[in-house]
Amino acid sequence: MIKTIRFIEKMIIYTLIVMMAGILVLATIELGYFLWKSMLQSSSLFFELDDLMDLFGVFLLILIGIELLDTIKVYLRQNVVHVEVVVLVAIIAIARKVVVMKIEDLEGMMIIGIAVLIVSLSVAYYLIKRAGLIMLDCDKVFNCGEKNAAKTDSNAQEPENETNTDDLAKK
Repeated sequence: MIKTIRFIEKMIIYTLIVMMAGILVLATIELGYFLWKSMLQSSSLFFELDDLMDLFGVFLLILIGIELLDTIKVYLRQNVVHVEVVVLVAIIAIARKVVVMKIEDLEGMMIIGIAVLIVSLSVAYYLIKRAGLIMLDCDKVFNCGEKNAAKTDSNAQEPENETNTDDLAKK
């Protein structure tokens, strides 16, 4: 049963990788086309502000996609989620939102909410870097996978009052 679930999970992950790669290729082509078209239509060397904001928005969106693709690939290879990368993707997504939004259309509470979100994500990123927490092992946290099933079976067979080797090393 667990092998079947793992197989289905891997197939879903492979499908996500292919779809994400396709989306990133199309978005990059669209960004290049938009850049080329804007340069040809512009009478001056500089872009208009709205075009520049759109370019930055698409560029940051492609960066978000690349980071998500990397996270999916790492999860496929190592069965771990890089917490640092996930928080970084959230920071880039909020930065993209800030770059493309029109401040005059927003209410004060929305601006405060975005500011609080930026501060909290920044603090989370700082704490993750400071603590050295780079990845989250899904098998250990969620108690899933074949490794933990084997560990659980072997733990059930061990006597309860066996001395822990870490305790001996500390003494």
